Amino acid sequence: MLVFPSGSALLGFSVGVERLVYLALIAFCVGLVYHFRWLATTQQPLDRAQMWGYVTIPQGEKWNVRFTSGKLETVDGPRVVFVWGATLLQLVSASATHAQYLVVEFVDGRSEIIAGPAQIYKDRIIHKDIKVKDAVNLTDSEVLVVYRDDSTELPTDDKSSGGAKKVDQAVSRHVITGPCVHVPKNATEWTHQFCWHGSLQSEPWARRYGRADEQERAISSRVPTTRETSNDQDAIERKVKNALKFTKLRVCPEQTYFDVEGVRTKDDALVTVKVMIFYRLKDIDTMLRETHDPIADFINSITSDVIEFVSGNSFEDFKAASDQLNDLGVYQQLTSRAKGIGFEVTKVVFRGYGAPPRLQKMHDDAIERRTKLTLERENEDQEQKMLDMKLEHEQERQQKKRQMEVEAKEHERKLQRAAHEAKQKELMEERQAQLEHLGSLKSTVGMSSEQLAAYLVSSEQGPPSKLVQIVGKVGGDSGHSSFVIQDSA
Repeated sequence: MLVFPSGSALLGFSVGVERLVYLALIAFCVGLVYHFRWLATTQQPLDRAQMWGYVTIPQGEKWNVRFTSGKLETVDGPRVVFVWGATLLQLVSASATHAQYLVVEFVDGRSEIIAGPAQIYKDRIIHKDIKVKDAVNLTDSEVLVVYRDDSTELPTDDKSSGGAKKVDQAVSRHVITGPCVHVPKNATEWTHQFCWHGSLQSEPWARRYGRADEQERAISSRVPTTRETSNDQDAIERKVKNALKFTKLRVCPEQTYFDVEGVRTKDDALVTVKVMIFYRLKDIDTMLRETHDPIADFINSITSDVIEFVSGNSFEDFKAASDQLNDLGVYQQLTSRAKGIGFEVTKVVFRGYGAPPRLQKMHDDAIERRTKLTLERENEDQEQKMLDMKLEHEQERQQKKRQMEVEAKEHERKLQRAAHEAKQKELMEERQAQLEHLGSLKSTVGMSSEQLAAYLVSSEQGPPSKLVQIVGKVGGDSGHSSFVIQDSA
C-alpha cells in the first residue's frame, strides 16, 4: 500500500532544497572571491610581466604601463594603478654627479648633454641610449682644445623635411683654460687629439697629459725587466713618431731629452751629442695652425744646429768648445722655428757626448793616463807642501822660542831694575831718617860737631871690646878734657 506525503510535507521539502541551493551559491561565491582575492589587494610590480588588479608603484621608481589596447602610459611613484592584463616595464635611471654629465640619445636622432648633478630615466619610447661620462678636470696650467657645431635648428613649414632644417654648419674651435671642470656644451663637441713625437718610456709624462690609450696603459702596467730598466734612459732620449697621445695641453714650462746621433766632426770622428731642451707654449692658435707635431720640429731644428756646430770643428776642438753648446745663440734654427710655431725655447743644456767604442776607448785610455799623471803630480805637490809646512812650522816654533827667551830676559832685567830702585829708595829713606835723627840730637842735646863726628864713627864701628878713658885738667882750666881709646877685637 503506497503512502503519499501530504502537501505540507512537500512544501517543507522544497524550502529545504532552496535553502541548500542558496547556501551552495553563497559558498561558491565566497570561494570564488577567496580564490581571486588578489584582485582586491595591491600588488608589487613585476618587470615585463602581465598583471591584473591593483599595482603599487613605489616612490622613486618610474614604470611604463602597456595596456592591451596598445596604449602606453608612464607612471611615477608613489601611485596605485588598476590594470587588466597590462604589461609593466620598469625604467632604469641614470644619474650624474657634479663631476659627470649625461649624454642622452633620442630615437629621433637628436642628442642632448645634461650636466650633473642630474637624474633621468631611460624610456625606450623616446630614448635610444643614456651614457654617464666624466667631466674633464683642468688645472691652472692645462688647456683643452675642443670643436663644436654652433649652428641651431630653425623651424620651417616644409613638412617633408620633418618640420625643421639646419643652417649651414659653423664648426668653431674653442680653447678651454683651467682651472675648471669642463662639460661639453652640446653633442656635436669633440676634443682635439694631439699626437706628437715621444719616447717609449714616457708613460708618466703621457699620463700627465691625459693619454687614454688602453694598449699603452697595459704595456706600462707590467713590471719591467732588468734589461728594460737599464735601457730606460736610452729609451727616453730616443724619440718615436706618434708615441705621445694626449688631449690636455700644458702651457707651463716643459723640457725634453734628445740625442743627436751620428754627427761627424771635421776630422771624421763620429759622435753623439746629448741635449735637453727647455721650452714653453706661448701661442696656442699659432701652434695649431702651423704644426701638428712641435717635438718633431724641435728635433729637426736642433739636429741641424748641432750638425752645423760639430762639422766645423775637429774632435779635439769640439771637446774644447763643447761648453758653447750651453749657449742658446748656437741654436738659431731651433729658436727661429720654435717662435714660428708659437713656442719659446728658454734654454738648451748640453748633457755630454758619446763616441764609437774604439774612439771612446782611445779617449778613455788617454784620460786614464792624464788622470794618473795628474794624480802623481798632485801627490808630489802634496808631499812638497807637507815638507814646506813642517819647515815653516819648525821655523815659527824656533822664532817663538827665541822670542820667549828674549821676553824672559827682559822680564828678569825689569825685575832686577825694580829691586835695585827699591833698595836705593830704601837707603835714601834710611839716610834721610839718620840725618833727621842727627839733626834732632844736635839740636836737642847740644852736641858739638866733634862729638857728633865721634858718635858717627863709633856708630859705624860698632861697640868696642875695650874702652880706656883718661880724664884730666889741662892748664888749670876749670873745664875738663877727656881722651878715649877704643880697642875692638
